[in-house]
Amino acid sequence: MWEFWRRHKRKVYVTFGVLGSGYLLYKLYEGHKRRLSDLERELADEKRNDELIRSQIKEHFGKIQTIADSTTLPHVMRHLSSRIEEDLDLTHLMERLMKGKDEPNSLTAAEKLELWDRLKISNFTRIVLSLWATTMLN
Repeated sequence: MWEFWRRHKRKVYVTFGVLGSGYLLYKLYEGHKRRLSDLERELADEKRNDELIRSQIKEHFGKIQTIADSTTLPHVMRHLSSRIEEDLDLTHLMERLMKGKDEPNSLTAAEKLELWDRLKISNFTRIVLSLWATTMLN
């Protein structure tokens, strides 16, 4: 037995050294792999939490938007309508045309045509402005 040990001592040491090194490298690799999987799991958890927070914020903003639309939009629309009617007042044109209808000699044909053209342009402007403003508010 001692003879065997003396002849193969160096080989046994080298074999144990190689096996020990291999075991150490395997344990290092396994530890690195475990840390990597833990980091990936944490990253996935953070991503899931971020998506949850983002969806909650989006839902909250949607609720606030709905509340704002249902409470402030009707008031703003009434105010907008009154401002448009005030700024683009058509009553004076209508009154002059009605006066011309009641009193046939008060307006000439050219004046009536001019009043109708101004009424059409003002009414079209009013409609387009109302549509544009409503679209901008929504």
